[in-house]
Amino acid sequence: MTALLPPAHPDLACEIVQVPHGVRLLCPDGRSFLLRGTTVEKLVEGRLPDAILQTMATLGLVVDRTPITVAVVGSGSLAAAVREAVQSVCGALVVELGEGTGRRSSSGHWSILADPGSRLSPGLTVVCPQDPLGLREPVQLCQDRGIPVVVGWAGTSGAWLGPVALPTRPGCQDCLDTGMARRDPLWAHTAAALAGSSSAWGPRQWVAQQISRLVDQGSRGADWITPSWSSWTSEHHHTAILDPLPDCPRCRPHRHSPAPRAA
Repeated sequence: MTALLPPAHPDLACEIVQVPHGVRLLCPDGRSFLLRGTTVEKLVEGRLPDAILQTMATLGLVVDRTPITVAVVGSGSLAAAVREAVQSVCGALVVELGEGTGRRSSSGHWSILADPGSRLSPGLTVVCPQDPLGLREPVQLCQDRGIPVVVGWAGTSGAWLGPVALPTRPGCQDCLDTGMARRDPLWAHTAAALAGSSSAWGPRQWVAQQISRLVDQGSRGADWITPSWSSWTSEHHHTAILDPLPDCPRCRPHRHSPAPRAA
C-alpha cells in the first residue's frame, strides 16, 4: 500500500510518498524525483549521504532556514502549549520567560528583555496572558525596543491572536486593543469577566498552531508584512487585516514611510 505523507520534515519543500523501490518526492511545481533504496524515516531524519542532500538543495527540495529565537512569556497552560509547538519548528530556539507569578522560569523574568547587556535578542516574543488584557507590560517593552511581539489568548470556548507588532510598519497591539474598545463600549467589561478563566485544549491548540506557523515563516526568512489578527471558536474562525489607528503614537512615525514589499 502506498502511503502519501505531508511534508514531514520542516526542511523539505515537497510531499513524500513511500513506494516499493524507495521514496518519491512530489514538488508543488509538478516535478517528481525518486530516491531509491531509502525510507521516509531516513529522509525525515536527514540520514542520507551529503552528496544526495546537496543535490536536493540544488534542486530546491530543501528550504533554507535562518535560526530564530522565540521568547515565550507566560506561566499558564497556553504558554506551555506554545512552547511545545514552537520547539517542533526546525531552526527555532525557545526561551521561556516568566511573568512574576507561579513557578519560576528557567530563563528568568520577562524584564530581562529591557537589559541592554543581555545576550537575549529574540526574533519573536510571544506573550500569553491568562487574562485578555493582561501582560501588556512586556508587550510595551518589546514595542519600545523594536522586538517583534505577538499576543495570544485562549479561554474555555474561544481564542484570539493579535498582530505581529513590528518596528518597521504600522499596526500594533495598541491599535487592536484601542480599536476593540472603541467598537464595543462593553469590551473592557467583557475582558474583565473572562479574566482568570482556564483555557481549554481546543483554543490552546489553535493558538499554538498559529504561533508555530508564524515561527515557521520567520525561520524561512518570510517577513510578517501584513498586520492581521484572528479569532477562533469551535464553530467559526475569523482573520482580518488590522487597520492601524491614525492616532496611534507608536504607528504614526511609520505612516509616511514607504510600505515594505514582499521579496
